[in-house]
Amino acid sequence: MTAKLDASATIYLGKANLLTLAAQVCGGLLITANVYEETVVRGQEAGHRDAGMIEKAIQDRLIRVVPLTGASRRRLDQARFPSRLGNGEQETIVEALEQRCLAVLDDGRARAAAVVLGATICRTETLLVEALVRNLIDSDEFEAALLHLAQVKGMRPDDLAELLRLGRLMGEVLADERANTDFE
Repeated sequence: MTAKLDASATIYLGKANLLTLAAQVCGGLLITANVYEETVVRGQEAGHRDAGMIEKAIQDRLIRVVPLTGASRRRLDQARFPSRLGNGEQETIVEALEQRCLAVLDDGRARAAAVVLGATICRTETLLVEALVRNLIDSDEFEAALLHLAQVKGMRPDDLAELLRLGRLMGEVLADERANTDFE
């Protein structure tokens, strides 16, 4: 499933050096022109190192910048998003709805608006859980990536602790399944 990233998700994944893994999990990462403007153009103007990483991911085709479709423009015009949501968040939500794909959103208000509209959403850290389940990373890699992402995002300690526990439990279950498969 292709994923549409909003600006914060793109920035967090870039800062945590997880864009390649996210692209593997999702089968492709897409951003809108407004998200590109916010993450790369304004990011480079402000001297943010992650802006260059995101630009390289675009050049390497890990991320594609896509224009809004006509249907998305119409839906955007009709939607009554809260004024606090940025253009990139709004575009990400309507594009995910129109394309029937995943919207990766970390902002609570954006997530709430997306849920009300019926979009399929996840947070950046959920992509790490999916990578673990799909055997793209092992438990140790999951924990290291999650700790790095938590530092980049400023994740709440209780959320981090819960995800670490979940990762350990999933790692145990996956290891047991592999062991049982080996004996068959």
